Amino acid sequence: MMRSLSFSISAYHCRHALAALFCALIAACGGGGGGGGGVAALPPGTTSTPPSAPADGGQPSTLVSSVPPDSYSASSEAHQAFALLNAERGRCGFGLLAQNAQLDSAATAHADWQILNNQLSHGETPGTTGFTGITPADRVTAAGYSLGGVGDEISGLYYSGSTAGTGVFAVRALLALPYHAAGMLAGYRDVGIAIRGSDELGTSGIYGVRTVQQFNLGYKRDAGRQEPASDQVLTYPCEGTSGIFFEVTNETPNPVPGRDLRASPLGPGLLVAVRTGQALAISSATMQTLSGNVPVVLRPTMTRDNDPNAVLSANQALIIPDASLLPNTDYAVRVAGTNDGVSFVKSFNFSTGAGAAR
Repeated sequence: MMRSLSFSISAYHCRHALAALFCALIAACGGGGGGGGGVAALPPGTTSTPPSAPADGGQPSTLVSSVPPDSYSASSEAHQAFALLNAERGRCGFGLLAQNAQLDSAATAHADWQILNNQLSHGETPGTTGFTGITPADRVTAAGYSLGGVGDEISGLYYSGSTAGTGVFAVRALLALPYHAAGMLAGYRDVGIAIRGSDELGTSGIYGVRTVQQFNLGYKRDAGRQEPASDQVLTYPCEGTSGIFFEVTNETPNPVPGRDLRASPLGPGLLVAVRTGQALAISSATMQTLSGNVPVVLRPTMTRDNDPNAVLSANQALIIPDASLLPNTDYAVRVAGTNDGVSFVKSFNFSTGAGAAR
């Protein structure tokens, strides 16, 4: 069980010549994070529910429903992170990720570079210890990955140099943050994970003892993105999701510019997504506690048209509670809208855990 944690979060959106690259960064300081309840992990090598063909004869799904077992040690933090990330993606229909040795290599090299050089950054500086490439695209290409698109997701914790418990915590944290969840759930096919700490590598200077949880997600040039069928509408969380972090205290770019999220936290973001290139519109969204039917105040739904940070695409929307949710509580959600002009309604229940970014 990890202790209460203070977050300082930043993210940026970057571009690659072959594809859009979503790069997100979390910097955490303070002392650990609360437990998020039980982890219902999808065992590596098993299959999730295969997506159905579109009823209207439109574009079929290219979502991955089966991947080989990972080769991380069964007791390792990387294995725990891999299992949880695929469990969440698989349950909610975003498609599974396959472990990729080249992305593992790039992730490990960059995690080590950050610790050895007292940095927390997507970029590296030529001539520094362990340098492998300035940008995420440079680094995964140098590792031999035939790049079509890449995501760079980083969590850094500063209370200890031990990595114990940080793999699951990092996935939970990234999936609770509105913009960051969009990166973790994007249409990649492969993933490389490195969970590294100063207990292993040693460090001094700015950050002192610390750990880095590095996720490199990608798809190869000849494979393309995973995409839902043209009539599918995906959400995260979705029916049966549990252990969601119940509040967000910092994210950069700030989803509510000018608001001090430490003094006035938000609840975890709810992502709605459809196939790339299609237009998503949300007409209504409600959330309430399952017990007592207490309504949750939601901010106006964020889409590409009103996103203050220009991160979202036309096929994405974010529904964000205007205050922290309650820990260990069940919630009911109803979302209605249109997917390329076709009406839909999504209703589901999810539950928060005890974990939070504080």
